[in-house]
Amino acid sequence: MPTWTRANRRRESGAVRLWPMMKLIAGFGVIAAGAMLCVWQHTQNAMLARDIDQARSRLQETSDNNHRLALQIAQLELPQVLDAKNRAWQIGLVTPYESQIVRVPAHYQPAPPPRTAAASAAVHPRRAAAQPTSRTQ
Repeated sequence: MPTWTRANRRRESGAVRLWPMMKLIAGFGVIAAGAMLCVWQHTQNAMLARDIDQARSRLQETSDNNHRLALQIAQLELPQVLDAKNRAWQIGLVTPYESQIVRVPAHYQPAPPPRTAAASAAVHPRRAAAQPTSRTQ
């Protein structure tokens, strides 16, 4: 029988009368927690959007600075500028002859240096100890 139809409610315990109120408070608590979660998530999204905007602006500034420095380096590498600084600072540098210039292709990769016995022993100490040494008499 529902509690509102019972004739004598005085004999019921306090927990039975408080149960509907506790369910109502728990329901409101869940709703409040969900609302707080939504507000927290919105705040986090706003902070991340601000951080992304700041990172983009820093990236743009860095890119502009790199471009400016690349132009400055290119200008300082001009032969006329190098000649003028050479004369101004009295360094005494001269332009090399074409026979003194070695041109290296852009995709060139040097071969690794050949391994000596000592270098091989340093890399593989067990293998070097196991190999007999050859002695000439």
